[in-house]
Amino acid sequence: IKHRYLAALAMVVLGGCYYDNEEELYPFAFCDTEGISWAQDIRPIIQLRCATPGCHVPGAQSPDLSTYAGVKAQADAGRIQARVIDRVPSAMPPTGPLPSCDQLKIKRWLDEGAPDN
Repeated sequence: IKHRYLAALAMVVLGGCYYDNEEELYPFAFCDTEGISWAQDIRPIIQLRCATPGCHVPGAQSPDLSTYAGVKAQADAGRIQARVIDRVPSAMPPTGPLPSCDQLKIKRWLDEGAPDN
């Protein structure tokens, strides 16, 4: 009887330690890449994953990605494509690749000339 209680308790406790990875659970989830804009789609990704304290902001690591002009310069030089999408010569962000939908949005934006829209 004691083992049953311990087993039931273990199932309840350990069951709460499971972490889902959305891309693994839903590999074919829809990613809307129509009408991608700097303001609505790309800037939030850059601000969340790149232009963060200690990374690509003024006074930290170069290049400065805190403004559209800074991101556009890197996009025009092919560095956003190389580092974020192709992940060469070194991958960015260093914490791991962006979710595939974010990569698709950035790729589409780059393909459209990285407009400030």
